[in-house]
Amino acid sequence: MKIPRALVTTVAFCALTCALAAAAVPPPAPPPIATFDVGSLHVEQYGSGPKTLIFIPGLTCGPWEWSGQIAHFAPGYTIYALTLPGFDGRPGISGPLFATTTADFWRLLDEKHIVKPIVIGHSLGGTIGFMLATQHPERLGGVIALDGLPILPGMNFMPRAQVEQIASRTETQIASTTPAQFAAYERSTAIPPLVTARSDVDAIAALAGKSDPGTTARWLDEDMLLDLRPELPKAALPILLIAPFDASVDAQYTLTTVAAKRAYYASLVTGAPNLQIVTIESSRHFAMYDQPQAVTDTIAQFLAKVTP
Repeated sequence: MKIPRALVTTVAFCALTCALAAAAVPPPAPPPIATFDVGSLHVEQYGSGPKTLIFIPGLTCGPWEWSGQIAHFAPGYTIYALTLPGFDGRPGISGPLFATTTADFWRLLDEKHIVKPIVIGHSLGGTIGFMLATQHPERLGGVIALDGLPILPGMNFMPRAQVEQIASRTETQIASTTPAQFAAYERSTAIPPLVTARSDVDAIAALAGKSDPGTTARWLDEDMLLDLRPELPKAALPILLIAPFDASVDAQYTLTTVAAKRAYYASLVTGAPNLQIVTIESSRHFAMYDQPQAVTDTIAQFLAKVTP
């Protein structure tokens, strides 16, 4: 499938704004039984089941975006829900973000004696899931990525020099915004294509405004420059990629059918030896809000296979 070059930048911009969005708080999770920090990661713990799930939110988000799924799975699992540095009111850190947070993830497993957890990530969190799967696949039971990929969509069409220019420009622009400007842009431009219900938009902007624009800019810069595809053959564990599809949005980028969206995503994960793609229709980037039951059921079906 060939995407016209004129749309490449638009696809990339959509990917960036997707990462910038947060979503309205779904039904609340139960109170955590513990909260603590492991290096750069803030952790909330739920449940006490024999198997472990680790939820990683997307850019600017906190565990609240997964609260419906946390509430559903907490009775049967031990759950650790992470907040990444700079997001949801947490302070930023110096140094490389992906390298630091993944190192702290493995430290979390060591300190809490966690064996083969299932990592469930959205957007940036899904990308981190792919990275963890390439680092130490033997230490994980599986990875679920909801609209998170080993490379930002659109970046795969661009020369490296062009990607570097866009990443640098984007980082500078976002880092220079105030929280109020950041929230206003989310409300007016970034969020409407990403969730179906208009009622979500105001709540999204308020939640996104709690994150630090400077750290968000650094996360985006690293994410735009990241390409994990050459490492995917190392990810020898079960991986589920959940791909939302909404014809009114995806058709703008020549992805006019579910099959076209699936084929494009499949082209970005070639090399992963044990990967399944499930598409969820009538849902946008935050599929857990547009189709919460479908997302929960899809996760449950995967868990039934890998944690019988």
